Amino acid sequence: MHMSEAYQIMEALSTNDANMKIREGWKLLSVVVTTHPNGQLHPCYIMAKGQPNDEKSAAD
Repeated sequence: MHMSEAYQIMEALSTNDANMKIREGWKLLSVVVTTHPNGQLHPCYIMAKGQPNDEKSAAD
């Protein structure tokens, strides 16, 4: 998926959340590092979902 095709963006803060979103049809765009308030570094999974097919048709 290209960034221009992304309709919704979300951050998943765990592998479990990212895997669940992938099963729901979301695509993994990027993995970045984020800092929690306690100073620990953790991965942040940037997820995207494309526009629903019925909305794509209406936009064309």
